[in-house]
Amino acid sequence: MYGDIVKDTDVCRQVRRKWSRESGRLAMMVHIESVKVTGLEAFKRIWNKMSCVTWLGRVISRALVTGIQSNVISNCYLVDRFRDFQTLQYFSTDTTTTNDNNNQKVEDQTPVKCQDLPPQISLRSSDMCRALDTRWPGLRIGPGFVSVVSGLPKDFSCSTFRRGQFGDDAWFIARTNNADVIGVADGVGGWRNYGLDPGEFSFSLMKACERLVEAGWFSPSKPGRLLATGFNRIQENNLVQGSSTACVLALSREDSTLYCANLGDSGFVVVRQGKVIHRSEEQTHCFNTPFQLSCPPPGENVLCDSPDCADISQMSVEDGDVILLATDGVFDNVPEQILISELGKVQGEKDPLRLQNAANSIALMARTLAFDTKHMSPFARNAQRNGIATIGGKPDDITVLLATVCMGK
Repeated sequence: MYGDIVKDTDVCRQVRRKWSRESGRLAMMVHIESVKVTGLEAFKRIWNKMSCVTWLGRVISRALVTGIQSNVISNCYLVDRFRDFQTLQYFSTDTTTTNDNNNQKVEDQTPVKCQDLPPQISLRSSDMCRALDTRWPGLRIGPGFVSVVSGLPKDFSCSTFRRGQFGDDAWFIARTNNADVIGVADGVGGWRNYGLDPGEFSFSLMKACERLVEAGWFSPSKPGRLLATGFNRIQENNLVQGSSTACVLALSREDSTLYCANLGDSGFVVVRQGKVIHRSEEQTHCFNTPFQLSCPPPGENVLCDSPDCADISQMSVEDGDVILLATDGVFDNVPEQILISELGKVQGEKDPLRLQNAANSIALMARTLAFDTKHMSPFARNAQRNGIATIGGKPDDITVLLATVCMGK
């Protein structure tokens, strides 16, 4: 199905957006045809003339992926904020599919008069959200996260590079009709002495939680149960061994409440107008020995805490609240005052690119301080309180999930 074609008469080029679904994912392919400019320059010029409505794009993408009939979508031509474009034309396309290399050849493109088109909708963002909610009652519009992730492994040479993992740390971001859910887990590095990869366990735990959320088998108000169910899936499959800390946050669209479950020394902080309004408490058996979920090899006697030990909390959120969810590689190295200052800079920020810059800054700062031998880090201060004379940062894997709350629009 072809979307709208936008023509910029200044440079005589057209942008054709072709939507397709491959392997259950929505792919957007942009084709640029230019007379005066080509390639990257043409894309940059067009990009500068279009404002990206990220949250709205996610809503539409999710609607398409979850099976909205294509004939309904094809009747909705959604136009929003195409600044400085002088004309908007719709084309119908006759295509002939060839079997060679799965290519599609466009045989003919002919302009269609506006009166020949099916009924169309041209709405601004807020009106479009209401239209989606009315047309498809199953798609709920409400509070959600604008979220980004950044991170760095402690050792690049022996790290596994894949989505959802930074070294021994793992993370996930999942969205459903009734909640946005984010989570992190930190694999216990001591398992390397047993010949195990600590990152496999944390990655499997977060992946199990992500699948449960996407399948709808969870309640936004019970993140602890989500954590327990994901852990039970790992135990039942018996595919990975190891242990990790875990922290899961769920923002319910129904009551605009943030529900939290934290086990171990990963954690989160919520900042509003430059002030901390909520922060998780780390759980440790003793210094540098956090609570952890474990699947040990047979015969090994190790710490194994129950998911029921997780610290459960909840709080109401407001539009623009900033939430930092991170592993101990951040909190052990970056002083809280610096974190609050950085988070205050993105208060109410809805632009994912600016949020990404802030997340990258925090991750890079944490890594720099982690390898600074003269830095009096929060980890070093905690060690001294426990009778251990040390100074400097704590080299560790770093994962930063940064999110702002967007209420309804």
